[in-house]
Amino acid sequence: MFQFLSSLFSPSALSSSSVDNDLIEAATDRVIEGTDSRLKALGGYRRQLREPVEKAAEYVIDLVASLPKPVEISRRTFGSDPRLHAFFASVDHMQEKVGAAQTVDAYLKRTAVGDKSRLYGLLSMQREEKNRLGTVLQDDRIQRDVQQTAVNFLNHNFVGPSVSHEEAVQNMKNSAFDFMINIALERIIAERTRYAELEKQQLLLKQKLKTMRAGNWGLEGMLRPEMSGAKDYSSLEVQIDAVERELAQMGARHEMLDKNLQIIKDTLCNPEELLALRNIELELDSMNIKADASTAAKVHKLELIEAYSSIGAARILLPGWYPLNELPPGRASIADAMRYL
Repeated sequence: MFQFLSSLFSPSALSSSSVDNDLIEAATDRVIEGTDSRLKALGGYRRQLREPVEKAAEYVIDLVASLPKPVEISRRTFGSDPRLHAFFASVDHMQEKVGAAQTVDAYLKRTAVGDKSRLYGLLSMQREEKNRLGTVLQDDRIQRDVQQTAVNFLNHNFVGPSVSHEEAVQNMKNSAFDFMINIALERIIAERTRYAELEKQQLLLKQKLKTMRAGNWGLEGMLRPEMSGAKDYSSLEVQIDAVERELAQMGARHEMLDKNLQIIKDTLCNPEELLALRNIELELDSMNIKADASTAAKVHKLELIEAYSSIGAARILLPGWYPLNELPPGRASIADAMRYL
């Protein structure tokens, strides 16, 4: 979505104690361009956004800093790292989801990677749990139709790929900040949509009331007795009043810019509700079945990090690096070609 200010969270933009003015200014520009550029017409919009933008930026910096160091995501570590074995069905599946990811393809097409040997980024995926009936071996006896919980990892993505670890971290911060901007934009759109729906409802109700008062529905009571209650003018007027009160609370159309600005402020002032991290512990067997009292197979204990939001989204995160020499043939040829550009 955002194709600008790629250096928003560059190391040079940070001071020893807090975010500096240049970062706040750049972040404010990013917020405005990512939501409603018409807000530039409001006097003092930068002053009003300074505190929430600074709070959100500082939160993002601390959040990304709390992530663990990148791990190797390769053929060599697939067999030794139980997380990779749980995330992917096979080495080929891992290569498809990481080395052949669209984000990797786009990065290699615009960047000369030179002789760099690693591609850093953030592995992200959705965790899904489903109950099912399975078969287990217990006390040398096969038991069928045993209740089990299968854990699947799907919708993989490799966020912010870069041959530089520092740049990859910067990309993670940009992605986290953009995620918050996107939530603010969704709330603005929802507000506008609701306002438009209320205006339409108000118009229809008034037209209906006018028609009823004109007597155009006079035959309904005779021909369709079930519609006789439709001429309850007082009930219809109550509906119109309710719609008009809600419209008044939302403000007139010329006040919508102020309303949009307030939505952005309210959104960014609570960054911990928009994006947070939590630790997830899972005990899975080789088939990604949750361990319980009936589990006889070898179990791996996984300690994972999950990002979640008040809007209901949640993703498992793993910072890592991928060897460039393990890129699929098509991606590898792109990387080789970029070395000579």
